[in-house]
Amino acid sequence: MTRALAFFAALACGRAAAADFGRQPLADPRDPPAYAPLSGGEGASYELGQRVLNTQWVVAGAPRAARIDGLGPLFNIGSCDGCHNDGARGRGPEGDGPVPGSLVLQLQRGAGPDPVYGHTLNVAAIDGLEAEAAVSVHYRARHGRYPDGERWTLRVPAYRVEALRDGALAADTVLQPRVAPALYGAGLLERISDAQRRRWAADPAARRDGIRGERAGRFGWQGASVSIAEQTARAFSREMGLMTRLLPADDCTPAQTRCRLADGGVPEVDDALFAAVLAFQQKLAVPAVQRRPESGERAGATLFAAAGCALCHRPRASVRLDDGRTVTIAAYSDLLLHDLGPGLADRDAAGRPHTRRWRTAPLWAVGLVPRTGVPTYLHDGRALSLEQAVLWHDGEAARARLRFEALDAGRRGQLLAWLARR
Repeated sequence: MTRALAFFAALACGRAAAADFGRQPLADPRDPPAYAPLSGGEGASYELGQRVLNTQWVVAGAPRAARIDGLGPLFNIGSCDGCHNDGARGRGPEGDGPVPGSLVLQLQRGAGPDPVYGHTLNVAAIDGLEAEAAVSVHYRARHGRYPDGERWTLRVPAYRVEALRDGALAADTVLQPRVAPALYGAGLLERISDAQRRRWAADPAARRDGIRGERAGRFGWQGASVSIAEQTARAFSREMGLMTRLLPADDCTPAQTRCRLADGGVPEVDDALFAAVLAFQQKLAVPAVQRRPESGERAGATLFAAAGCALCHRPRASVRLDDGRTVTIAAYSDLLLHDLGPGLADRDAAGRPHTRRWRTAPLWAVGLVPRTGVPTYLHDGRALSLEQAVLWHDGEAARARLRFEALDAGRRGQLLAWLARR
């Protein structure tokens, strides 16, 4: 183990207990707690935000809709909860066939959206309009083995876009399948300073391991959003067709005349409801995961650091709270972009790989990936286990993956069990 990796091992082991601010027991997933006590007004906003998150929006003009109309004209799902489930992560496809509602297919052509279909391919529409397309996925198996001979299998996805309403996608339109990320601890991630991210990006130990972190936004699988507010406004607009004052447009393009004529008022999500949704996300705690005895924690943390995983999945970060306190959180992320190789790259409509840079996904609460059905991991849910997620790492993470592969089966299992307890 190099001196730098030994340092990270000591950091991960010796300070793990001190880096648990923001975690709270999740007695009822339908009633997720805040990470700190809330005043009367804060509590009311938090509760209203959760109710808005769980609200099924309806089309503009629906009877007795009150403040929850304006869905569409084109959309993917009718509620935030349909993807995030009270703050949890969405689910990727369990097998071949139509993709679930919590996975959206974003589109990019050049530096902007697709000129015909917009930022997101919408698979649903209000009465009187047609959905833009139908999206399905097919997996082929990729096999390999560890140095000790144990075999592994990965799923390689291929997305199929059919029934395109307004003509074929251009060959250079990039398809970006995205599972809804968890909202847990988002407000604490927003508080990680730019200065801290700059230090991580310039860390000599990471550079020596071939890691070149790049600062971008803090939110989204590729850091496309700089704040919770921006990320939320984009989701309302592009996935639900709901306008906010921050983003007073939906995903109808100039080429979609009937869609533009069916728009509701502006904003469709009024300022009070939007502020409440932000308040919920900014105060939402990270569910505490049941931990095993300290010996198991130390061994898993040591293996995690020795493999080099902690050079991107940083075991601790300092954040400053509203009351002036500085606390330590264990998000296990540097919130930087890294090249993870061609295997994870988005591909265009012609099948050519494109974007390869991904924001380091926080690992806290990774053990709480939905436990009903088949768990799925990574940006498009291709991994059916944490082991598969690790094996997909390449590019800047190749050295860490190779160190993981070189472990014997017992220690690989120990590291993966430790990950599942984050």
